[in-house]
Formats: sequence, C-alpha cells, structure tokens
Amino acid sequence: MSSDSDVKSRLKALYVLINDHSHKYHALDAPIVSDAEYDLLFQELLFIENSNPQFIDKNSPSQRVGSKPLEGFKKITHLEQMLSLDNAFDGNDLQDFDKRITERLNTDECIEYSCEPKLDGVAANLLYRSGELDYASTRGDGKVGEDITHNIRTIQSVPLKLNNNKSFDIPELLEVRGEVFIELKDFEEINKHSKKNGLKVFANPRNAAAGSLRQLDPKVASGRPLKFFAHGFGSVNAGKEKFPQLQSEVLQAFSFWGLPVNPRSGLVKSIEEGIAFFNKIEKDRSSLPYEIDGVVYKVNKLSYQNTLGKVSRAPRWAIARKFPAEVGITIIKSISFQVGRVGSITPVAEFEPTIVGGVTISHASIHNFDEIARLDVREGDTVSIKRAGDVIPQIIRVDLDKRPPNSKAINVPTKCPSCSGPLAKEESEAILKCKAGTNCTAQRIESIKHFVSRNAMNIDGLGEKIIQQLVNLKAIDDPSDLYGLRKEVLVELDGFADKSATNLINSIKESKTTTLQRFIYSLGIREVGEATALNLSIYFKSLDKIMSASEDELLEINDIGPVASHYIAGYFRSKEGLDLLDKFKSCGIVLENPVGNADLKLGDQIIVITGSFSNISRRQLKEELIRLGAKVSSSVSSKSTILIAGEKPGSKLSKAKDLGVIILDEEKALDLLN
Repeated sequence: MSSDSDVKSRLKALYVLINDHSHKYHALDAPIVSDAEYDLLFQELLFIENSNPQFIDKNSPSQRVGSKPLEGFKKITHLEQMLSLDNAFDGNDLQDFDKRITERLNTDECIEYSCEPKLDGVAANLLYRSGELDYASTRGDGKVGEDITHNIRTIQSVPLKLNNNKSFDIPELLEVRGEVFIELKDFEEINKHSKKNGLKVFANPRNAAAGSLRQLDPKVASGRPLKFFAHGFGSVNAGKEKFPQLQSEVLQAFSFWGLPVNPRSGLVKSIEEGIAFFNKIEKDRSSLPYEIDGVVYKVNKLSYQNTLGKVSRAPRWAIARKFPAEVGITIIKSISFQVGRVGSITPVAEFEPTIVGGVTISHASIHNFDEIARLDVREGDTVSIKRAGDVIPQIIRVDLDKRPPNSKAINVPTKCPSCSGPLAKEESEAILKCKAGTNCTAQRIESIKHFVSRNAMNIDGLGEKIIQQLVNLKAIDDPSDLYGLRKEVLVELDGFADKSATNLINSIKESKTTTLQRFIYSLGIREVGEATALNLSIYFKSLDKIMSASEDELLEINDIGPVASHYIAGYFRSKEGLDLLDKFKSCGIVLENPVGNADLKLGDQIIVITGSFSNISRRQLKEELIRLGAKVSSSVSSKSTILIAGEKPGSKLSKAKDLGVIILDEEKALDLLN
C-alpha cells in the first residue's frame, strides 16, 4: 500500500468486515465465513496496524484487550439511575400488576407487554457517544457503579461502534442496559480447566461472570467466554421522530445497531398471553444454554412507561415473575452459635454443601432457639432447605424418618461462645444475649464491621477477616483506632501487599468526611437504623445537639419512641460512648448534613402508615416520606395529618376517620412522593 489514504481505506474496510462477521458469529450465532477466512482478515488487520501504528483506532477489533492491567476501579455515576424490579411469584400477582397498570393509566385497553427471560447474570451499563462505546460500568448501588470498560471491550458480542440503520437513528448519547453472562457449557469448561490447574472453582455461572468483570487485567476477562444481552436503556439523547416508541422496537433497534438481544424475547397482547409466555419459558428452562430465574414483563409503550414512572428504586411499568424456589436436601453437620453486634446469640447450621437454585449452600441461620424448638432440628438431621426470596438459605422441614438413632436435642447455651460471659433473655424478646458489650471480642468485631459497612462509613477493602486479624493482634480496639492504622501494620497481615495496604489507608482517610446521618448510623446505637439516623440528622442538624438532647426531646422526633429514646440518650450519656466520640473528634472526622437544606415539602405533615403495599415496601415508603421532611408516626392521634392506608389497614383507619385525618390510598401516596 503506497499511500496513507490507501492504508486508512483498507483499515476502515477491514473494521467493517471483521465487526460484521464477529457480530454474526458471536451475537447471532449465524456465521457466513469459515474460521480460517475470518483469521485471514484478522491477520491482515494486525499486519497493517503493526506496520502503521499511527493509524490504529481505539475501536479497532485488535484493541479489545488492553495492553496493561489497571491499578484500581474508578467510580462512575450513571446518567440515569439503574432500577431494581419488583417480583411476582404467581399468575395472580401478574394479574394484580396488570390491574394496577390499567387503573393508573385510566384505560380499558389490553396492555401490551414486552417479555424476556430474566438472565441470572451481572447487570452492566454501556454508554455510547455518537455510536462509539465510551465507557461501561457495573450497576453498583443503582446510582454509582465501577468502571469495567476494559473488560466489556473484550466481549466479542459487544460492538465498539454501533451500525448505522435507516429505521432508527443512532442517538448522540445512549446508555444501554444489559446483562453479562456465561453459558452453561462454557462455565463447565472454565471449572474443568480451573480444577486441572489448581485454580479457584466458581459456584455458578453468575459468580464466574462477576469474577471476570472484577479483574483489573483485561487479558483475564478476554480469556473467559463472556457474553452480553442488551434489554433496555437509561439516559438517551435522540430525535423523537426516529427513536423507538415501543420497548419491542428498542430491542429491534438494538439488534439493527449490532447490540445482541435475547432471541427468546417476545411481545404479548395481554397479561393472559404473558402468563402463557412464562409457562412456555419455564417448560423450556432446562434446555436453555444459560441460567435464568424468571421472566421480565415491561409495558410496551414507552409513553405509558413515562406516565407510570417509578417508585423509589423500582419502575411501576415492569415486574419480574420468579420461578418457584428450588428445594434441596442435605445433612446438618453441626450447629454452632454466633454472637451479633449487640450480643444476640444466633444458632447457625453447617450443612453438607448442596446446590439450590444454582448456588452452593453450606450453612443457614436458624434465627433463635424458639425456631430450633419448633423445627426440632438436630445435628445429623436430614433437612429440606430453600433460598427464601431466592437469596437467604432457610431450613423448611426435618425428615424425622432419617434421624440418626443417637441424635440429641440442642441445648440452649448458658455462656457466651466468644467471651464466656453469662447469657440472658429479656422478657419481651425471644433472643438470648451476651451482656458484655464491647468487652466481648465477637461484639467488638461486629461493631467495627458495622462501622465500616457500605451504608455507614463505607470503608472499602476492610472485610471481616481483616478486622478479626487486627482485633486479635490488638492493633485496633474500637472503630476510632482505624484512623491511626499504619501501613507497616497492614502489610504484615495475611493477603496484604504494599499496594493493597496503601489503598486501604486511603479509603480510611477518605471516610473522615461523611454525612451526619451515616456517622450516627455507624455508631451502632440500639434501635437506630438508617431511617432513625436520618430523622436525627434532619431534626438536630449537628452532632452536638443530638448529644445534648434529653429523652423527652428525642420523643418529639419522628418515629422515635420510648425504647429508642432511652437507648439514644443512654449512649450519649455513657462513658464508653463519650470516650469514643472524643476519639473520633481527635481523628478529624468532618460531618456534613446534606439533608439540612433539602426541599422538605412535607415538613409540616405528621403521617401514619398502615396496611401492606404492592409497589413499595413500608420501609421504602417511610424513608421517602422522611426525606421529604414528614414525621412518620406509629400511631394515629389528633396531631396526625395524613394516614396512608394500604391493604388490610386495621383499626388505625377507623380511628383516622373518626378524627378527620386525611386518608390516602397507595396510588395517591405515591403521587405525593413524586
């Protein structure tokens, strides 16, 4: 090739050819050339680029794997929040969902739904600018994720540049939402190779996909057979005339642009057809090449989606119907007792590992000793277990016919398994507790774990095993000691090197500036959850004012009753609490109160919640009301201004009517939030 223009022209032609063949092979599973022909094209590309490195484009097929590992994951804020889905567990739930949709839209028409198998993979957000992949991130907390661009670029089915199409213009900016997954046959090969080479064996395909995306070196991800299906979008900047108006058209446009979509997606004209779609997918589930855990339904008209809006973290226009929870059979090897942050003693059953719903289960909490008595569960028993909500392992029954003849009932312990201190059960509680407080090593470790957790001080990289080592070595005695940790101490711990120690020190340092709400929550005061911490920060606006508040003043605050006010006031009067707070002050903790200047449009409302709700949990509803300044009370009184009544509201509804309190149903309450 004699001229630069000839080189550029051939490179451009090769990009188009290779990307087209790659899409047909990896996304459509319909190759039109042999592997040898494809390899010849790729070798030609490499030869030209090696001879003319100045013309290599970042979106060249040769650039899917970066040259060197990253030093860490940076945070990326999504342009539009990545929402979670509410769940339906049977046909009745789906019909109720459809009824809510038609009522909110005030229409008698049958609603069309776009349906697709719910992949058990890892959510990802891909941002395209002018049709070129700019970056990709994990879901994270829905608002902020981690940058995984270097690994997403290794996925052959993900286009680095979108294909132009006459039907739908490529938006100037487009957030593509989808799922990264590994097919079952590829997962088996990964584990077979890992076993052979003495490497980590993954529990299920989802863990393998997540582990691949969490690699700093893109060469690791490129060696894993990751795939991607696009299923939705976030922020978009496009002309309305050619942008899809239907969810089904969105999937069609994705396919035209070169983004892979699930071929089992479909469109139904009614919820009854949607139920039939679910039954068909459930029947075919075992023959699918990837793992799924249900079916997702989305209102097809995008204009209807906009009208319906969202509730907190979930859209009103979509729902996931989950497959029934799978049940596994296993044997209890042992039952031990764990000590919680406030001294609660929890029985934990260790199992012979068994797979339930694609996840290996090896232990489960039994909650308390009343539950042990109810189940009559013993060591050596054969038990049925399920994952409650497809997440938390739970014993559901004991097979008494298979009980060993020498089995013994579980004795309730009298001493703390950590510090050997005495145990006691309060009259109003079913839980046995160690009263030693932070003099108990287990409680000390749990309190530090709580302090560093995501919703508290959010210190990344400080897990339970590290905290245990630091406490056992007496390097830390309470959470404030974290701020005096030296790198020399960390590098001596198992699993630490200079870089990881530096990262943790930096993470601890960054946590010094936090919100008043997070700090109050991090202290682990009994009866003070996130909502109560938020209430305290809104009402008092400073730590000093909270510390000086009396029990009577605390009782004036939204949702704080006599028990909580007693614990809060007691904490800030105790020598242990005051000493710890003095230590934090000397560490240079800086507290901000971002809610102090918020638009508290419900600041003059005293609201009571009763009954159950379909589209929002009571906890979420309560938090949203508090964020808008409302005082959420547990009982109706003459001071109450609004009662939000869900299904089965009970006596609070009649009392509110008698007192002339404004009554809102779920729909009107959600409108109030919006």
